[in-house]
Amino acid sequence: MMKLVRRTAVAAGIAALSLASSASWAASYSYDFKTFFDTSTVLDLLDTKTLSYSVASLTIADISGGVQLTLTQNNNTFPAKTSAGTFVEALWLAGPNGTLKSVSGTGLVAGSGYNWLLPQIKDAGYIYPWNIDFASNKFARGTTSVLTITGSGVTAAAFAKAGTVPMLDLGNVGSPYNAPFGLTTDVHFIGTLAGTPAIPEPETFALMGLGLVGVAAVARRRAA
Repeated sequence: MMKLVRRTAVAAGIAALSLASSASWAASYSYDFKTFFDTSTVLDLLDTKTLSYSVASLTIADISGGVQLTLTQNNNTFPAKTSAGTFVEALWLAGPNGTLKSVSGTGLVAGSGYNWLLPQIKDAGYIYPWNIDFASNKFARGTTSVLTITGSGVTAAAFAKAGTVPMLDLGNVGSPYNAPFGLTTDVHFIGTLAGTPAIPEPETFALMGLGLVGVAAVARRRAA
């Protein structure tokens, strides 16, 4: 009986250790967009406000050969200029270069993609090589768009650990954040990482495997 327990523990340990080598592709990172740069103040490039709710959410998840981006503008009460509500106009990301493709939802504007030579510099000095523009006045509240970015080294962890938070452009905003004289103002929201990766990191699997191997070792000593 002890021999069976020992063999089972060792086999489980080896299986867990083998999972560690492939676990990195299964990561998923989620962001909430609650904090925005207050355009109603003179220092709108630096002044921020944080809502009690999220106007949008973003998930970056690993898929075969790259990542999948799922961006949703949540139903919200952020001031809108017209009864049509607010629209997501753009998403900026920092991360590795790759091939951008729209899977479903609001279509992309020509030119959306990665630009290492002329990255976008946004509020508070954030720099974004990824500029993803959506069709104007289409990405409304309650709408979800799904995109993919594929290429060598394109992983969810690479985007999450790039050192620059995601930022989105919310358009058709109203008072007190709209521009004077009927001009259109876009308000920039920055993403906050929500929780931890949905799938354990490889180190977690490695520790699990070592623990099971340790159980096997104890069982072997007791059997002796």
